[in-house]
Formats: sequence, structure tokens, C-alpha cells
Amino acid sequence: MPAPSASKNIIARGVGSNAFSFVIRFAARASFLYIGARLYGAAHYGVFTMATAVVELAAPIASLGLRRMIFPWLEEETQGDAPRPPMHIVLDALLLAAIAGALLSVLLVMATQFLPAAMVSDQLRFAFALLIPSVLLQNTGDVALAATRWTHKMRYEVIGRGLVEPYVLTAVVLGAWYFGMTETGMLAGYWIASLALALFSIWSARHCLGPLHLPHWRPRPRALMQRARGLMPASGSDFLSALAQRIDLYLVGFLLGDAPAGVYGVLRQLRTPVLQVRQAFDGILTPLTARTMSTDGDVTTGEATAAATRVVLTIQLGLVLLMAAAGDALLELFGTGYAAGYAALLAMVLAETINGAFGVSELILYYRRPALALKVNVILIAIAAAGIPLLTPQYGILGASLAMLVAAVIAAVLRRYWLVGLGVRRHLFHAGVPVAAAGIAVLLGAGGGWIARTGVLRDAPEGWLKAVPPLLALAVYVLLIGTWRKVQPGVLSLDRYRIN
Repeated sequence: MPAPSASKNIIARGVGSNAFSFVIRFAARASFLYIGARLYGAAHYGVFTMATAVVELAAPIASLGLRRMIFPWLEEETQGDAPRPPMHIVLDALLLAAIAGALLSVLLVMATQFLPAAMVSDQLRFAFALLIPSVLLQNTGDVALAATRWTHKMRYEVIGRGLVEPYVLTAVVLGAWYFGMTETGMLAGYWIASLALALFSIWSARHCLGPLHLPHWRPRPRALMQRARGLMPASGSDFLSALAQRIDLYLVGFLLGDAPAGVYGVLRQLRTPVLQVRQAFDGILTPLTARTMSTDGDVTTGEATAAATRVVLTIQLGLVLLMAAAGDALLELFGTGYAAGYAALLAMVLAETINGAFGVSELILYYRRPALALKVNVILIAIAAAGIPLLTPQYGILGASLAMLVAAVIAAVLRRYWLVGLGVRRHLFHAGVPVAAAGIAVLLGAGGGWIARTGVLRDAPEGWLKAVPPLLALAVYVLLIGTWRKVQPGVLSLDRYRIN
């Protein structure tokens, strides 16, 4: 095994790089979120959110899994007796994605036009027709930027997705609102931002992989058809993952209307920091999990993923407490109607915490039993499809968030059950200390809040009084976690992962 410090340094660098990328993206998108939700209003923002969510669902299907599968394609065809220029392979991939995207766009636009009026407003129907074809530009960005990673250069994707796309979107949407385009400004902004992303991604791929040599590029239809058939399973897997991540938004929009979908869309954006904690670890833990499994076996890998669960959960629970403190005030920034979503926001971030932390072990299932990993997404979709229509008539967007929280808990239990079948038997309470610390912190924070409300701070503004309990809870939580680390050194260490 490598020295503990070596594992720690490699994982820290990988997590830090990904986290920096996510911070850039979130900062860029925060300004657009404020402009879209505050200036355009909940209904228009809801229409935009629903339309872009359909584009984001179509993109994984139309890309045919090429965001991941272009790497073995490049490895195969740039080697051997008759190697091809890397950019010609990228052009082949873009051609496949363009054909799939065009066909899917036509089908989706036609399908959305036939949705019943009780489910879809005229504004949303128009937005679907206008925005769905932009999947062609989004796919171009996905495939071309993925190709740049083949050269081990991450900066192009960070710049494209973190700077070019969101800042162009924000600038165009703000300018459109200024000129009175209150109904179509966000849709126009998405098109122009997608075009800017596509152009930047093609330039980036050319810069990394060499010139296009267009006069010498000859697509091979039969070979491309064989490639497309081989890519179908990866495309289907990506589709299920994308649907599981967005089905709650679709159901809220179709069942409750444009304005509730706008509020729900804002809540989904505010939960992004909790979501990105897990994503920051994924980039480095995914290859390390595969390497640890191949060298040390499933049991050791289970112990490593259990440690990763503790680390991710510890960070996420701190963010949940911070969100509880600031969420009410954040929602009020967007105007009237958003603050009512505070309880739904808390349920949403708790669901994301469970999915993020306890989903780390799912990487073992992906490598050993990929069909079981897909079942997790299918079950999430089924629970949402049953629970949201049942709960939203009475509880609104809170009902949708609670349904997704129930789905997250059930998915975590199923992952544990299936891992036991592979011989990975982790202690039932291996992540119990962060959960207990958060529970104790919440109780003490609530007590401190009651004392403040009835005592020294009883004349303070209501906003301050609301923030006191979660802020006290956060302080207590940090203290308890610090004590835990001193009592059990290495309990949050990731040294069990194999790095070479």
C-alpha cells in the first residue's frame, strides 16, 4: 500500500481541483438565478426551468454515451497500422450525436405539442418547441469538451461550462430583460449561450487534438452504424441517471404549474453546494475505487468507501445546518412566494445528503453488478412517480421534496443490502457519529434558540431569531466533529484507497 500521506495528497488534489471548478460554476450561475427568478418572476422562470430540464434529459440520449465512450474510441483508432487523426474521430462522434440529436428533437417537439392543456401552459409548449432543438449545440459541447480530457487537460471544460456558458447566458438574459423581452429573454439567452459553448468546445478540441483537415475527413457510414449500436447501452444508462435526477421537477411542473415549478427550480439550484460535495469526490474516487477493487478486493474497497461516506457525510451535514440558517433569508432575496419553500428546501438538501454520502458505495455495484446500479435509478424513478402525485395535491412542493427524501432513504437501504450480497458487510453505524453529532447539535441549537427568543434576544428582528438555532447547531456540530477526530485519529482518513 502507498504511504498514507501519498493517498491523502492525491485525493486532496483531485477533490480540490474539482471543488474549484464547481465553485466557479456555482458563482457564475448564482447571478443568473437571481436575475431569472427575481426579475422575470416565478412563472417565467418555471417555464425556462422545465424547458431546459427536457433539453438536459434529451442530451444524454442524443449523445449516445459519447461523453464517456469517446475515450476508448480515440485509443483504438489512433493506434495500429492505419491510425486516424484524433480530430477526425471527434468529427465522427459529433456527426453521430448530431443525427441522434436532430431525430430526437423532432420527436420531442411533436410529443410536447400533444400534451394535454391541463398539464402544459401555452407558454411552456412554446418554450419546448423553441428550446428542445438546442440539444444539438449542447451535445456538441459535451462531446468536444470530453475529447479535450483525452489529453489530460481539464481547463477547457472548466472554462466552457464554468465561464463561457453561464456568463453568456447571464449577460444575454439581463440584456433581454432590460429591452423588455420578459417572455422570451431566458430562452434566447439559452440558445446564444449554447452556441457560444459549442463554438468554444470545437475550438478547444482542435487546439488539443490538432487541425481538422476537413478535406481529408471521410465518414464511414457502416462503421458509424456499428459504433452507434454499441453505444446504446451507455446512452440508456445515462438517460436513466438523468431522469432520476429530474423526474421530481417534471412532475411538479406538470401537476402544479409554471409558478410552483419556478419556486421548485430555485430550491434545486440552492441545494447545489450539497450536491457538489459528492461530485467533487467522484472525479478522483471513481478511478481509485476501480484500482482498489482490482488489487485489494471488494472487502477492502468496502472499508475505503465507508470512510469516504463518513467524510462526504460530515461535510454535507455541515452544509445542511448552514442551509437551515441561511435558507430562509436566501429565499426572501428572490421575492414574494419563494420563502414558502423553506421546509421543502430542507427536505431536498437532506435527500441529497443521503444520496450523496451513502451513494459512494454504489461505485462497487457499478463495477461488479452494473444491473443493480441501474435498478437504483429505476426504483428512484418509480417512487417519485408514485409519491409525488400522491403528496403534491395536499402539500405542494413540500410533498415532492418529501417523496424524494423517502426515495433516497429506500435507495440507501437497497444499496447496503446488495453490497452484503457481494460480501461487503460494513458496520451498521459506520457513519453514525456525524449523524448523532448533527442530531445533538440541532437539539442544543433549538434549546439555545428558545432561550434567545424568550430572553436576551426577544426584541431582535425575526430574521435574526430564525437564524439563531441553526447557527448555534452549526457551531456545536463543528465542535463535536473536532472532538471526534481527536478521540479517533484517522477516522476521516481515506488511506485505504490504492493509488498505484
